Amino acid sequence: MARTINPLEAKIFAALEAGQGLTLADLGGVDVLASSAQALGASPLMPELLSPMLSHWRQGTSTDRITMKAALQDLLEAATIDFALMEAVDALDAYRPLPDEADEACFTIFLVKAGQTKNGMSGLARGAALDGAFRWATSNRRWQLRLIDFLLGLSANDDPDFLTHAAKITGVAYSHWRERELLPVLAQLAEVVAVSAEATFELGMANLADALDSPHREESNSSFQIAKVWFERSVAASESRPEASLYHDCLELLSDFHAGLDRRHLADVRDRVCVHAFELKAWHDTHDSPSWLGSRRTEAACWNVLASMITGLVEHLDEASWWEPAIVIEQHVLAVYNAGRSVLRRNRSGSLEELLRPRIAATIATREGQAYQLKGWLQRNASHEWADQAHELINQIDQFMEKGSTQGNSIEAAGVWPPVAALIAQAHLPPEIKKRLFNTVSNAFSLHLDNLTMAEINVIVACQESVETHPDYRNNPHGARLFDTALLWTVRFLYTRLEVTKKDDPSVGYLFEKEGGKLPHEDELQHDYFRWVSTVAAGSDLEPTNQGGGRADLCLKSSGERLVIEVKRETHDCSFDALVTYYSAQTTDYQNVSIRLGILLVLDLATSNREGTPHITSLVQSRKVQRIGEDQPRHIIIVKVPGRRKRPSDLTKLARLRNN
Repeated sequence: MARTINPLEAKIFAALEAGQGLTLADLGGVDVLASSAQALGASPLMPELLSPMLSHWRQGTSTDRITMKAALQDLLEAATIDFALMEAVDALDAYRPLPDEADEACFTIFLVKAGQTKNGMSGLARGAALDGAFRWATSNRRWQLRLIDFLLGLSANDDPDFLTHAAKITGVAYSHWRERELLPVLAQLAEVVAVSAEATFELGMANLADALDSPHREESNSSFQIAKVWFERSVAASESRPEASLYHDCLELLSDFHAGLDRRHLADVRDRVCVHAFELKAWHDTHDSPSWLGSRRTEAACWNVLASMITGLVEHLDEASWWEPAIVIEQHVLAVYNAGRSVLRRNRSGSLEELLRPRIAATIATREGQAYQLKGWLQRNASHEWADQAHELINQIDQFMEKGSTQGNSIEAAGVWPPVAALIAQAHLPPEIKKRLFNTVSNAFSLHLDNLTMAEINVIVACQESVETHPDYRNNPHGARLFDTALLWTVRFLYTRLEVTKKDDPSVGYLFEKEGGKLPHEDELQHDYFRWVSTVAAGSDLEPTNQGGGRADLCLKSSGERLVIEVKRETHDCSFDALVTYYSAQTTDYQNVSIRLGILLVLDLATSNREGTPHITSLVQSRKVQRIGEDQPRHIIIVKVPGRRKRPSDLTKLARLRNN
């Protein structure tokens, strides 16, 4: 049955159709409005009543003011329509502070309505009420505590639409007030599928804020890496999450800059950041967004600027000297050197500068022309606002020159494998134990990296470059993690199998020439590889079934994604072209429902290695396989493990026999 239109609603309709404004007198006065307030609260036109009432409020008599406060309470208490509540919150917020302690009444009503699960309140309507409670709480500590108490009581079983809005407000509340008890609430909401994208993003922002605030380098580096992991999860949980992608790539650019990567790589990351910033501005900023999101959008814009400034600085650092040194020093070198204050508008320098400054100082220390120009600039600009920082930079440059160092320290091992840092920081352990565990893992990975040969690094980099533009690597953090993990440990496996002797490890005897010419089966390589990879990569399965309609040799898994390593032996033609012809169809058929990346591990029995064992760089290649009807290719990393090998001393004996 159609609802009867209230006379005041009819007047509002008429005024809106005529494009005219309304006054309280047009509505019949205070008493008429008050008598209809409870009925009009549930009307979609309720927000149109607020402006005439609030405009008259301060000029009204004391009796009128009491009546209007009661009418406002009736309007808000009866409101249940989501968009009407959103507009009401905006309208009331524009008139704050409200007279006659009406702000207290508004906050209380909003908080109560946010908790209502009955009376026709949808999740979106409750979210709008919570938005109102948050806006009012930002200016009153007592209300802040009441709101925090409400947020701490959020249940993962609540309406997903409401929880999505609540997760956003919980994260912003943490950024304002740093109440650490809010973080477990966000972690709980992150496990709700429909809310995960929002909750994980806010956990990323919370850890980013902790990283920027922390005075301790180890803690800040750990928080940076944890933030990056949460942003990865947010991206993976949503079809379009440009804000999370922007922050993830900004943090990647920071760590890559600190690690010394070249400007071409940094420019690629910077370009992705710019695309995310455009998407965020073009498609996610709407007039319906809460006003308090403005600071978040400004912060994202600042990070976008920082990414561009860092990339631009690298171009100048690569020059022998500068054509216009004052411009470069002031707008690039010192601006990035003091990025926390100059770009992110923070009130002090901190952990961000710890990532940026070492490379700046170390690079200029290798460019005498740049160092000379910087010292000359400081002499001419002793009163400049960045003079103290310029003096500090010059001192660092002099120290590098004295030590003969050309490169600052790389990021700790947590920067190499972020999930490790994230797991340690999130573990329920005392801070001192976390610190010791973090140091232990950092030392282990630092040692591991120090012992990688340049040949191994070149193989890894070449394989990564071959897939880095593939969407299953570029846009899927779990896919990238699987590929990188499998690639690293497979290259390390190949390295050890090229080095170890039968005497020290009899299990590798299958790689060497046997008396009588008997050739090993591929199972020996498969089991050897599984023993190796299962000790370093959790989630490794040997011969899992139901993979592409068959049984795979080995499989690595990560959050639903999988990467299959197919193991073969070849006794006739072990060229890469032949291996693609023989085995690519089977290897790629395990990629039908997950990432289109895989590894083909082949025991090469086609060559007797009479001239010695091939170099590691000649044993690994990346190949594309384009299937008909598919818009993206499938990728295989082919790794040949030389068999039928001879000991180095046997090669000498063989050479003597040939020459005699």
